[in-house]
Amino acid sequence: MKDPEPGEPRCPGCGGLGEPVGPTTMDAHVAAAARAPLGASAFYCADASCRTAYFNAWGAAVPADQLTGSAWPKDPEAPICPCFGMKAAEVLSDAREGRKERVKALVEKSRGPQAKCATSAPDGVCCVPKVMRLFREAFDAR
Repeated sequence: MKDPEPGEPRCPGCGGLGEPVGPTTMDAHVAAAARAPLGASAFYCADASCRTAYFNAWGAAVPADQLTGSAWPKDPEAPICPCFGMKAAEVLSDAREGRKERVKALVEKSRGPQAKCATSAPDGVCCVPKVMRLFREAFDAR
């Protein structure tokens, strides 16, 4: 009889699934000493209320207060788009006012060479899906 496959690693702080990240992203957001226990890859916990930032499958974790800078959603004042400095409050304000220009401009810029998502974003991925979801929810609620 075969042993069951282990489940996906869960955040030790909140029990949620994390976003897989590689060394490039972690190196940009965590000091070397704090990052060492994580190994070559880890997961980012995007739960705003959880104080864990990165964790691995073996129980090592880096709390959000050990990041080298602020990271959305852990810090709601940090940019949702760290590449271009757009904050979630700006997205919400634009959505409530029915203004789409800034979000459209962000989408265009995100396709260009200035977007450095792998090193700027704490989860290592482009912010556009998060920005669009936040915009749509606020736009629909107005």
